[in-house]
Amino acid sequence: MSAAGSRARPQPPEGPAEPPASGPSAVEFTEDEAAAVAVALVAMPDGPLSDAAQAALHKVLSALGPAAHERVVERAARVWTRPNGLPRSAATPVIEDAMRGGVAVTIDYVDAAGRPSHRQVEPHAFAYARGSWYLLAWSLDKDAPRWFRWDRIGHAELTDLPIQWREAFSAFPAPSPRS
Repeated sequence: MSAAGSRARPQPPEGPAEPPASGPSAVEFTEDEAAAVAVALVAMPDGPLSDAAQAALHKVLSALGPAAHERVVERAARVWTRPNGLPRSAATPVIEDAMRGGVAVTIDYVDAAGRPSHRQVEPHAFAYARGSWYLLAWSLDKDAPRWFRWDRIGHAELTDLPIQWREAFSAFPAPSPRS
């Protein structure tokens, strides 16, 4: 794996797009697919969007029925991909809301040298690299991409500034070795 980490990108489905349904649509999984989904969802139980991941895991396992559920749990238990978990902080739901709503946030941040700062950023993605979680954000103060180590983010507040969409994997270089 490169220093930048894995860069898997989902491909759009072939054929014409279906109009969005008013509610969740049914999805069918084979047991192997359900095991893969379970492993992926369990891989980051304490990270960003962990509440949604746990709800999705519960839905996948519940839909399988008891016998298939046990086989999937057994298969998933043979795969270990879980990074160190990240405790949720008061900033977590604020930044998740900003990403869903497409607005910037202000954050209190402490850099690697221990210097505190107040930043206005456009949150774009979460990344797990070099043993730590990061927020990939566009710094409105510096007009440049930045990696903010998650455990150094303090207070966060929503703004009403709409974010400019940026392709995370091309806009954000690998984290600095000093992070």
